[in-house]
Amino acid sequence: MAARVVLVLALINCVSTRQLPSDYIVNKSLQSAYRLVYQSETWPVARDRCEDQGGHLAVPDTQEEFEFLQKLVRGMHYPSIVNRDVALVVWLGINNLDDYRIWKNIFGQNIKDSSFSTWSGDNGQGFSDDPEEPHCAAIDPINPGLRDYWCHRRQPYLCEININEI
Repeated sequence: MAARVVLVLALINCVSTRQLPSDYIVNKSLQSAYRLVYQSETWPVARDRCEDQGGHLAVPDTQEEFEFLQKLVRGMHYPSIVNRDVALVVWLGINNLDDYRIWKNIFGQNIKDSSFSTWSGDNGQGFSDDPEEPHCAAIDPINPGLRDYWCHRRQPYLCEININEI
């Protein structure tokens, strides 16, 4: 009987414990793991791919997290990027697709209230409902803030998984 209980508990533990997918870099102080994906995708496809892995497009909540993400981008091996469009930016989980006047993270929260919201130069300021304008946010290796970019362009992207949920 005791052996059955141990076996059942072991099976429950195996079923309920989720493994971190490969290629993720853990940052314990931020309580997250990140993966820089070199296969360029449009913003909506990148969002879906991160969700398929049990995570989401990375959302910097603090200056510290933004700087960590930017450090990952700086360390990219650029010749390994597959199918990217011209600009060198990496998708993050921020957009203004629902309301062009409000930049929200992928959890639906206004980034001015909930996340890191520093923009590089005049990025994020051109409010337009024109679908041809930039409506998704990205990060680059140099500029000290978020970049707005065209969602339909293929770019590398950063996925994030909260390590407390693993």
